[in-house]
Amino acid sequence: MIREFWAENFLSIKERQTLNFETKSKEEEWASVEMGSEKRVNKLAVIYGANASGKSNMLLAIQNVFELLFFARSDRQSSVRTRRPFALSSKEPTRMFVSFYANHIRYDYTVSYIKEHIIDELMEWYPNGAKSLFYERRFVSPEAQAEIKFGSSLKISARTKDAFLQNTLNNHSVLSVFQKISFETDAKPIADLYYWLELYVHEINSHQGSLQRVLKSIEENAEAKRFYLQLLQKADFNIVDFYTETVTEEFPRRRSVFEDESPFSENRVFQIERIKVYFVCAAGNDKFVLSYDEQSEGTKKFLSNLSSLYKAITENHVFLIDEIDSELHDDLLLFYLNTFIMNSKESQLIFTSQETSLLNEDLLNTHRDFVFFAEKDRAGAYSEYTRADEYGLHKNLSLYKSYRNGRLGAIPQLGSPLLYIESNEED
Repeated sequence: MIREFWAENFLSIKERQTLNFETKSKEEEWASVEMGSEKRVNKLAVIYGANASGKSNMLLAIQNVFELLFFARSDRQSSVRTRRPFALSSKEPTRMFVSFYANHIRYDYTVSYIKEHIIDELMEWYPNGAKSLFYERRFVSPEAQAEIKFGSSLKISARTKDAFLQNTLNNHSVLSVFQKISFETDAKPIADLYYWLELYVHEINSHQGSLQRVLKSIEENAEAKRFYLQLLQKADFNIVDFYTETVTEEFPRRRSVFEDESPFSENRVFQIERIKVYFVCAAGNDKFVLSYDEQSEGTKKFLSNLSSLYKAITENHVFLIDEIDSELHDDLLLFYLNTFIMNSKESQLIFTSQETSLLNEDLLNTHRDFVFFAEKDRAGAYSEYTRADEYGLHKNLSLYKSYRNGRLGAIPQLGSPLLYIESNEED
């Protein structure tokens, strides 16, 4: 779970912008998780704002800091894995910080970099509740190896340290070296962290793969299929079962002008394996079957979201979802979020939304520390983010009405819809 994150000089983020996911409330413990030292971290966070306010950019920043930790580079000529910095400070470094819990251990990671190389990075951890150095590195020169120091609490050998030193290029993190070579068993703390990132931190909208392939794998997992069918029935889709079949379709291959005129080239075909999905639907005592293509886009979207929901409830994951409300009815979205927060244990869902009606629901109106508002500064063209409980809004005042009335900002400032169209006709 992510405890806190900040970024500066990244896309529309100019000055340091912070998202803090800690909560002080213990009234409804199902909404947060205690992660040591009596710190509670919210399971849910939503970013609201007008179009082009920077909602998605904050998700991209969170994704980017974990990409830096996870992905190595194979050659020194490649640039650092990132997006562009803020347009008006493109020559300045990008800086990021993330504090998160992996396997119930807290890690604090700070990194500073430009396109060509990482300037410095610092990873600290709390293996026994007390802060210790994991590693730190500093850039020396384009031709020299970085300076790297490992904390004594890691208890790794000189040979392992040397392997990291020899394989750390200036354009990727020290931790990502684990991807490149094999290490001794004394690198277990590093391996544990790396594998946690690989298995449990997901890129934005990672659930939007081939839904047909997902449903085929779900069909082969009895527990997962029961979960899907239970959610589909609770969501009032009238779907009581589904099944898949794999078919091979043949298509004629066009003959190239460079091929000969033999009869073999005329009759060649290529084959594509397709997965077809069928849904058994109930209408009273009657049942009928609909194909995947006959389902509504809202049904398909809900089905695609179920893959992340199933993982979040059965394991502990961090999911980033952009525009989660796309093609979903607001009641169905609320059902999805309540199901996540009431049944998950230590998973976290961070998403953006345009569905402002959610602000009128108890889930968000009561838990205002779930909500962040993104607003674009009109003079400087940079994004700013504010947590809803920082506005000092009285608990009896509706978060929804306050937002719609413009008291919290983060809404578009629109001009008149009346247009002036110059006529080219002569008088």
